[in-house]
Amino acid sequence: MFEFIELTTKSLLELNLTQVLISILTIIISILILKFLLFKDKIVKFVVEAPIEAKPGWNDGKILEKPCLRDVSNPGYITCYDPATGQFLATIPAHTDDDVKEALKKARNAQQKWVQTTFAERKRVLNSLLNFIINNQEEICWVSSRDTGKTLVDGKFGEILSTCEKIRWIIKRGEKALATEYREASPVMPYKLAKIEYHPLGVVAALVSWNYPFHNTFIPIISSLFIGNGILIKASEQVAWSMQYYNKIIKTCLIECGHDPDIVQFLCGFPDCGEAIVRSGVDGITFIGSSSVGKQVMKAASDNLTPCILELGGKDCAIIRHDANLSHALPIIMRGTFQNAGQNCVGLERILVHESLYNEFVDRVTDQIKKMKVGSVLNDDIVVDVGAMTMSGQGERLQNLIQASVSEGAKLILGGRPYIHPKYPTAQYFEPTLLIDVTPQMTILKQELFAPIMVVMKFSTDEEAIEICNKSLYGLGNSVFSGDQSKGDWMSKRLRCGMVNVNDFGATYLNNLPFGGVGISWFGRFGGIEGLRSLCLMKSVTTDRIPFFKTSIPRVLDYPMHSNGSSFISNLVILLYDNSLIDKIKAITGLIKNSSS
Repeated sequence: MFEFIELTTKSLLELNLTQVLISILTIIISILILKFLLFKDKIVKFVVEAPIEAKPGWNDGKILEKPCLRDVSNPGYITCYDPATGQFLATIPAHTDDDVKEALKKARNAQQKWVQTTFAERKRVLNSLLNFIINNQEEICWVSSRDTGKTLVDGKFGEILSTCEKIRWIIKRGEKALATEYREASPVMPYKLAKIEYHPLGVVAALVSWNYPFHNTFIPIISSLFIGNGILIKASEQVAWSMQYYNKIIKTCLIECGHDPDIVQFLCGFPDCGEAIVRSGVDGITFIGSSSVGKQVMKAASDNLTPCILELGGKDCAIIRHDANLSHALPIIMRGTFQNAGQNCVGLERILVHESLYNEFVDRVTDQIKKMKVGSVLNDDIVVDVGAMTMSGQGERLQNLIQASVSEGAKLILGGRPYIHPKYPTAQYFEPTLLIDVTPQMTILKQELFAPIMVVMKFSTDEEAIEICNKSLYGLGNSVFSGDQSKGDWMSKRLRCGMVNVNDFGATYLNNLPFGGVGISWFGRFGGIEGLRSLCLMKSVTTDRIPFFKTSIPRVLDYPMHSNGSSFISNLVILLYDNSLIDKIKAITGLIKNSSS
């Protein structure tokens, strides 16, 4: 035995590093080939061409003098345009109440068939969709960028990476999350099996925002399809143009996988279309948007008592403690603030910096923000850092908020006004802005900005930072940067919000934890196990553990009632729940006496 070990050790020592690496690489390649051979049939390849207008350099659209979604001379249509250039893209019919009714009818019919599919069949659809996304990242982001004005990096983060991760998780973990869950039976009925089953709700609806049109539409789609639901998707009218392409992607995927594409219904329209969906009688509603509209959605849903999940934005904080590593924290905070031109529900809208690091932080972010370039990633010959504002009319609102804060004592270091593009003067941009010395009572802290604006505040103690954070009516997520992990955890427990990232931003979402908050930020959860189950009919079921051992009503408790019935139950309670052994023995005696009387 010892000779064998000695020989083996000697052989390994004689191998050089190159041979070891080649051996490891050979094993990895073999595993990948085997995986491909085993699972190749699970992927169906399909093709959907992106519209010509999405291609980089396209410049054939008419420049709109005053870009606006609504045309008073054509009220039944949505005027689609590129906010980064002001170029006209298309005119698309706005869906109406009749369209909603027809869509719901189609989805319900298709869902009757879809609910009979197996998880394996649903995974095949999702694997095929994932394969398409991976191989068409550029085209998907071009379309999103053309419709919203975002940069390609912002698109790769928000549209591609996050969507691929959600699909991966559902394929790998979704079936287990929806598996029947067994619970401990009561000592009153130890012969019972107690379980929870997760069934499809039927046909659900998702009314989603415009900031990430691909991701925001496909996440409720993939969750609903995996569960067995049909779905109506109503995207914001701001992104009606991109929805035409995204609709074709999922419909083609379903058709090529052999399923009825009517299981997914895309709708685009103005607020009346959204209200029609909410009142239509769908079996569940997910809404992503503002708090004010969320209240209207909940009110309309109450007519049918339709369950709602409401994602209503945030005013997230990043707390930088005195012991934080600024070199580590700064890039994350810059990304959390300026990603997608600040148009993120979990965007960092309040940066709280300890007084000992405050001046250094301000100096360093000033240098970085000065270098940021604004423009159209598809039409400008520069590396763009900050794209367009998707919604029109935001410049004046933001400028007024900043001016109000300056009059209240804040200092405007950079930006603070709309950016006028030299080639596209009607495009919608706002300069990357740095506003410092902001205090809790200032106007700018009372509403969500959704813009490329860094708001910096100073604090002295952890308790003060927590108080400032928790003072907001919003309560979605927060970040804490600290060199002391235990202090970061201590602070996270005291922040009134739904999500906290210690030394990071947005990590809870990519780690598939439930996404949501408190206050006017949220109602319900999506993402992760809890989010998947929230789109299910959760059914509690009991069955007999042993077929011939069933519940039997004692004669003393049967109708017509016996005089000893109350005493029997009292003794039963003592037997099951009293801590005294003597009292339990007495209770058994009492039960025998009650039963025989």
